[in-house]
Amino acid sequence: MVALIFLSACGEGTDKNKGNKVISQPTQQTNTDKLTDGSDLFSKYGCVACHSLNGSVMYGPPLNDLYMKEVSVIRQGKEITIVADREYINRAITDPDYEKVSEYKSKVMPKPVIPKDDAETLINYLVKQGVEK
Repeated sequence: MVALIFLSACGEGTDKNKGNKVISQPTQQTNTDKLTDGSDLFSKYGCVACHSLNGSVMYGPPLNDLYMKEVSVIRQGKEITIVADREYINRAITDPDYEKVSEYKSKVMPKPVIPKDDAETLINYLVKQGVEK
């Protein structure tokens, strides 16, 4: 079995019973890989230029310890308090003009085109920030 896995990973194994070439399947990413990807995506999409993950004040609001916190936002010209759940984080990433954190209302966030899978990875990454230290 180990030899079969090794050979299939190299793309040169054969199935002795059928004589067919064994095609290796893509490996599934682990949650740890997803978090690493989240860190990579945080840099790739430029989030790191405006947002800190350690509480430091930058151009945009810090994003550590954000998940499930109450946040004061401006939505349609009105200040409201919401809970920063997964839906809020997704909306902030995909439609940053929908609402703005009150303290940062005069700031403009770029609208990067982020594929749905990458947005989900970023959300998972941000949820974890501050949760597990």
